[in-house]
Amino acid sequence: MTATDEHGNTLIRSVFIRVHPWRSPWLLIFGVALALRLIGLRYGLPAVYNPDEVAIMSRALAFAKGDLNPHNFLYPTFYFYALFAWEGLTAIAAVAVRAVDSFGAFQREFFLDPTRVFVAGRLLTALLGAATAVATGVLGTRLAGRFRLHPRVGLVAGLIVAVSPLHALNSHYVKHDVPVTFLIVLAYLAYERQSLIAAAAITGVAFSTHYYAIFLAIPLAWSAARGAANASEAVKRIAIAAIVSGVVFFLLSPFVLVEPATALRDIRANRQIVVDRAAEQLGYVASALRYGRLLLFDTVGLPASLAAIAGLFVAGRRNPAGTMWLLAFPLPFLLFIASTYPASRYLVPVVPFIACFAAIAIAALWTRDRVGMVVLALVLFPAAIETWRAVTFIRHTDTRTLALEFIRSRIPDGVTILTQPYSVPLEASAPSLREAVARSGQPMPTKTRLQLERAPYPSPAYRLVYIGFGLDVDKLYLPAEQLSGNDPLAAARREHVAFVVLKRYNDEAPATMPFLAALAREGRRLAVFSPYAGAGRGSGTPQAEPFLHNTDARITAALERPGPIVEIWQLNGPGS
Repeated sequence: MTATDEHGNTLIRSVFIRVHPWRSPWLLIFGVALALRLIGLRYGLPAVYNPDEVAIMSRALAFAKGDLNPHNFLYPTFYFYALFAWEGLTAIAAVAVRAVDSFGAFQREFFLDPTRVFVAGRLLTALLGAATAVATGVLGTRLAGRFRLHPRVGLVAGLIVAVSPLHALNSHYVKHDVPVTFLIVLAYLAYERQSLIAAAAITGVAFSTHYYAIFLAIPLAWSAARGAANASEAVKRIAIAAIVSGVVFFLLSPFVLVEPATALRDIRANRQIVVDRAAEQLGYVASALRYGRLLLFDTVGLPASLAAIAGLFVAGRRNPAGTMWLLAFPLPFLLFIASTYPASRYLVPVVPFIACFAAIAIAALWTRDRVGMVVLALVLFPAAIETWRAVTFIRHTDTRTLALEFIRSRIPDGVTILTQPYSVPLEASAPSLREAVARSGQPMPTKTRLQLERAPYPSPAYRLVYIGFGLDVDKLYLPAEQLSGNDPLAAARREHVAFVVLKRYNDEAPATMPFLAALAREGRRLAVFSPYAGAGRGSGTPQAEPFLHNTDARITAALERPGPIVEIWQLNGPGS
């Protein structure tokens, strides 16, 4: 199938026509991609160790109260609406097959045992991730004509995305990055077909999924102008594209217009978290170098990354304009991302483009089937092995889960435990929940009411005090600055703390050192749960960073399981 029929067909029909001759390979790519994204999908549950997942799911399910205004605009709204609708379908299916008794029971599960809710949300991401592999393959097939290559370039691109370690791992999370990447590839498919309205509409959907999709405005304008006969028509087409994409954005994130001040506040807050923090702590060069390392080693594997670099030169020689068009989104996007605090998930949207350039290099070398298969294997196998290692690694029991099992078996019910947010998922006792709400002076949240209504109440449960400051009205907090001075343990004693559960990292904050020193002098360490294999099991600071689900830490041979080092300390015996 050639690329000669450029007019007269809808976007969907044209995609079907091009996919049809390769239908079986596409199904194979989808199957491989989906399988790698389903392995380990239940990791950690019922505990949720990625705090971003908790925040996103909570915001989506809050629409069940009847208010579609999120009142928070750290992200645009479309993904939250889509996730809410998906969870609604999950609830209907669960009630229909009698997995739960009612919709109310499904809602209560989120607060009491969220396994079903999060598996459903992660499944949506996994399906979109697998669909992205196929969409990238279709885009690669479309590019074959531009760069005078065999259509197999699309199959190679799709396979590279299917086994991409970064993309596969992030397809296990209830987050925006994989869904918006799927929309970015769909947008490029529409740009390639010069379907102005469809291209602009998909761009609007992508922007309403994640703000950083705004960089699609560059290839959108490029594609709109390319179909014009003269400069005047080009301006008109660009204006139409801007209006259509803007209208779609506001249709899918309508409350940005209702609360513009709140939206600006949240966007500034997001900038402070991801951009200003990087400038203060790292600087642009250090941040960019770290992203460069992630790009080279962690996105699609080193061999595929090197092939992508070669593919840039091949594409540039064969079609310079087409190469710049393909780079029109990822290049400015990377220049911006390099200014943010390093997080590997931000690189997910560039994976399809890396795959396309790598596929261009491989297709250009594919002069003989045997040689081409060898080159393809050299690119795919290391990535597939790394992906398999990652998705099976997260299935290992998290250190925080191991610590939870120890605490439940060794620490008496009802005592006070000093801990940290997103640490061991301990059960808060009913009295401590009521105490926290009373201290806050706020109305009792629905989540807390449902927890208190459990009969019998789970045991063991503890009076939990969290180090730091937070907005959760059902939590007791102890400001970190009170754990310093001449007697760093005084505030803990006033709260009758009997046990301390600490997360340890490679870079301990200097402000915590007095508290840690006092704990070592006056407390007794009961247990240490380490993510490190072999000699790294102690509480020291090995070179490898512990793997957490919301950082850029790599999964290395030094790591045996996910999670930080967790230490459990006793102070002066139970009930002090």
